[in-house]
Amino acid sequence: MAVVGFWLRVTGYIRDIVETVTRPGASTSSTGLPPPTAAAFSYIAWWVSGLLFYLVEHENRFVRFHAAQALVGLGAIWALGLVLWLFAFGIALFVSAALFKVFVYSAYAVWAAGILVWAYCIVRAWQGIEFELPWAGRIARRMSQK
Repeated sequence: MAVVGFWLRVTGYIRDIVETVTRPGASTSSTGLPPPTAAAFSYIAWWVSGLLFYLVEHENRFVRFHAAQALVGLGAIWALGLVLWLFAFGIALFVSAALFKVFVYSAYAVWAAGILVWAYCIVRAWQGIEFELPWAGRIARRMSQK
């Protein structure tokens, strides 16, 4: 019984997604997608998709904001994890095994936190909510105004 209930919920979510994407008369962005869909897609590949949507979107400020926030916020998380990882393999590996482990696990922790932020951003953008990440939101707001 629980499996049937779960399956009905999943198919309901899929139906809602299809109706949202294909809804006739829905306002669109420069991409041709409804704004919540385009905003959610701007987070799909972290900062890379944010950059693509930021460069492509010219009409819709909502989509442009989320693209800029993906570029700045998720890009900063990715860059911090990369710097920690490079520092671990570039310097700490030759200094101490304990220091190496600290930096590698720190990089993994940053990337794990980034996955949680990424998932939250996709869901909130898909719902059509314009929210700001703590520090990246202000920068993204200024970028989306231009």
